[in-house]
Amino acid sequence: MDEDRFWEIVEAARADSDDEVDERPAALERILTELAPDEVRAFQERYDEMLRRANRWSLWGAAYLMNGGCSDDGFRYFRDWLISEGHPVFEAALANPDSLAELPRLDGFVLEDFGYVASDVYQQITGNDLEPALFDDSADPEGEQWNEDELPSMFPRLAEKYGEAQYDD
Repeated sequence: MDEDRFWEIVEAARADSDDEVDERPAALERILTELAPDEVRAFQERYDEMLRRANRWSLWGAAYLMNGGCSDDGFRYFRDWLISEGHPVFEAALANPDSLAELPRLDGFVLEDFGYVASDVYQQITGNDLEPALFDDSADPEGEQWNEDELPSMFPRLAEKYGEAQYDD
């Protein structure tokens, strides 16, 4: 599956969910259920590639500010949410995580279920599990690791929007 087709499916799920974040996994499931098993596998492979591309310390810092903290699992679920936001938001965040300050505030910027849809659909269609993910969630993020007190200066717009005061000493 090429990248354009992958993002078309993600955008269709957003549209089908009326852009309600919590409805995106069900919308993606409806779309993937209509695909052949090989296409579902290819979607998951492309998804894993996007997880790998977003495995950056800078994005983890943005997730930390936006969510008021962020564990390693939380960072994975943040990337699931980021992918569900679609191609333009994803690419803008990779280029400049502070661009995420332009998005509406949510209770939490995580969407764990979005990351499991393709493997669940594949299992429903074929009765078999997908091969293990190509992306290793334990891989170290790219870039320079930050300290919590550096985040407000790294991402001033996010810090302003999500409470820089909680990170001041």
